[in-house]
Amino acid sequence: MIKAKFWGTRGSIATPGKKTARYGGNTSCVEVRADGQLFVFDAGTGIRELGLRLEKEFRSKPLTVHIFISHTHWDHIQGFPFFLPAYEDKNQIFVYGPAGRDKSLDEILRIQMDSDYFPVELGDMKARISVKEIHDRFTIGGMTVEPFYLNHPAMTFGYRLSNRKQTVIYATDNEPYRYSLHQRPNVAVEKSDYPDYLDQKFVDFLSQADLLIGEAQYTLKEYESKKGWGHSPIESMVEFAWRARVKQLVLFHHDPLHDDKTVDRMVKHAQRLARARGGNMKCIGAYEGMEIVVGKSGKK
Repeated sequence: MIKAKFWGTRGSIATPGKKTARYGGNTSCVEVRADGQLFVFDAGTGIRELGLRLEKEFRSKPLTVHIFISHTHWDHIQGFPFFLPAYEDKNQIFVYGPAGRDKSLDEILRIQMDSDYFPVELGDMKARISVKEIHDRFTIGGMTVEPFYLNHPAMTFGYRLSNRKQTVIYATDNEPYRYSLHQRPNVAVEKSDYPDYLDQKFVDFLSQADLLIGEAQYTLKEYESKKGWGHSPIESMVEFAWRARVKQLVLFHHDPLHDDKTVDRMVKHAQRLARARGGNMKCIGAYEGMEIVVGKSGKK
């Protein structure tokens, strides 16, 4: 059984307040339990609450956590210094991710916790912390983890987590290479310097996932003025998921300017697009505290 819980669903910057209370204001963090292992995807501000929950759950028991960083933009790492299990010497923390453009992953995490920015340095955390740059698929217990480079203005990974029965994919901060995928009918196809096969490789990576946590930060109108920023409009995310025969798409990485009502409208629009395509793909919006048991219908 694979179980996912959402601790942070927002992109770019934390946005607490009444207008974002339902979907949440914390930045990216998703917990996945599978095969007796604890996986965490991204360490945005949502990881602070996850750490508090783990402290209560495990108490004096040693804890092993596998944290997968998609990339090192602030909204995906800024919560790590506040992750309490990293301050307990009984715990072991593995941090995986891509190298930066001119710095190692370890260097970037250490810079974030330099004394000029934070009172505790990475090396002063008491847990056994191992930072590993990855390139190819590997296994943890009975789970296979496969990284895939996304189209974003940083070295960015999506992750495919699978066993022999089920697959969960975490793929946020990705922009389609070719805008033609989500043009309206009867509108001329926009020229692109990128070949079609680059988007097809992403579709292949998503193929037949039971659960896809995929970003859809923009409306199509917003995307018109934000091309090259490394994010997706709703239309392309639904298109890719449908082409990949994904069973359930969870829309994630909500824009900081989008209040709950705006996200509601975007989710309903995505659901209409999915129904128009045909098939049985489910489409919902990620909100803090949401739990999904892969293979079961519905959510908590």
